[in-house]
Amino acid sequence: MRPGTRRRSEPRSEKLSEQIARQVLHDIKDQQLAPGTQLPAESAMCERFNVGKASVREAMRILEINGLISIRTGSGGGPVVGSTDGRGYGSMSTLHFQSMGATLRDLMNARTALEPILAAHAASQPGTEAGEALRASLECSLHVSRTDSLRFASSNSDFHAVLYSVSGNPILALIARALRDIWSVRVESVMLPEGERHEVESAHKRITEAIEQHDSQEAERQVREHLEFYREFCEENYPHILSDIVEWW
Repeated sequence: MRPGTRRRSEPRSEKLSEQIARQVLHDIKDQQLAPGTQLPAESAMCERFNVGKASVREAMRILEINGLISIRTGSGGGPVVGSTDGRGYGSMSTLHFQSMGATLRDLMNARTALEPILAAHAASQPGTEAGEALRASLECSLHVSRTDSLRFASSNSDFHAVLYSVSGNPILALIARALRDIWSVRVESVMLPEGERHEVESAHKRITEAIEQHDSQEAERQVREHLEFYREFCEENYPHILSDIVEWW
């Protein structure tokens, strides 16, 4: 070996439980199993993979802690397919965020950087599906009273979720949903006052129109301004909350 060069590290060997977890994920994808679908029982997996119960249970634990499956208890219980709505990924991410000391301010800044990109992607999608989905979400949210704080916050969050879903990039959409879900844990503490909520509705209208018109630059600008407005409100009114460490949930 020449001086100054390093041997590439050998890949670590996978544990049996990791191999089983990987195959279960392949099964879910290949068979297009919907969330809530019952997976094979522990005994069936032991027989299929020719392993003991300990390896199967560890595999299920790997998938469960990452939100990819859930374990039902009681009669007829067992592993079921989890949802890919971002909550499982978000929960797993908070372990890393807490360990590095990331704050809610860091999280808000990440959302402000990421979501405008997704808006630009959504506006660049061919056809009318992206615009129609956002328009439907917007119309639903406009029927929610501004005086109903929790429902208003929920409809606002739903609009953003739709924006992610029509971006055309499932990886960025998953990350954005995870960041949104982590933030929503604090939504009751960081609520826009009733007098400011009209600005949220107006921003959502402008975003929807830009995406309907396939104007990527305008969509990106509108989402950035929308989130910067909210970030500035939080900085002015709840700086102590923004300084909190993101904790595992």
